Amino acid sequence: MRISALSAVNSVNTKHSMPLSGKGPDWSIIPSSGKSSKSKAEFTDEIKELARKAANTTSKAELEYIHRRRTELCAEYMSDVSPDRKALYRQAENALKRQGGNPKCHGSGELTLLDFLEAADGRTDSLAEKKFALAGGGTLTCPILTSGGYGADIYCQGTKVLTYLGSGYGWACERTPAEREKEREFYGIYFNEYRSLKNGKGEELEALPDYLEEKTSFNRKA
Repeated sequence: MRISALSAVNSVNTKHSMPLSGKGPDWSIIPSSGKSSKSKAEFTDEIKELARKAANTTSKAELEYIHRRRTELCAEYMSDVSPDRKALYRQAENALKRQGGNPKCHGSGELTLLDFLEAADGRTDSLAEKKFALAGGGTLTCPILTSGGYGADIYCQGTKVLTYLGSGYGWACERTPAEREKEREFYGIYFNEYRSLKNGKGEELEALPDYLEEKTSFNRKA
């Protein structure tokens, strides 16, 4: 399955991936449990404003910024139903830290989960054969990547809520069923506004994400 940098690509298991930033997940676009201070009306206004900007610009650079901001806002919109990915990530770091070893930290900052994975590469006791229990029913596995070295898969209630795909892809996440519902709701608001403006101008429409084409929660003719 192709994984897009900032867009949803699958109707069942929506994933986002991003380049490494300090080797950790980019929490601005990966949703994690939290309660936004924004009301539903404030979210709706902000979503529609982004859609209007997208419909009215021809600048590629501005569209890239809008799409990035849209992804960030969607992550915030979903956060009230998201699992606590940040806590699960910290627990995974601690689980690997307890495996022993003292990896060298290159540069400033604390050691990350990837530092411990890199330190384990080449050891006789394979991490790929182990499963680590995390609090709240989560689990961590460390599959061997085709590119070499270890990856990291963090599961919670049957969903792969965080996964490290290697240096070429970075971190990604699958949506839980509750998150997918909120995501459809978010993009329903966005594309209704976007398409109504584009239809009014008779202009070419931006393609819908795959999962919205297959199972929409809004009127695509609006």
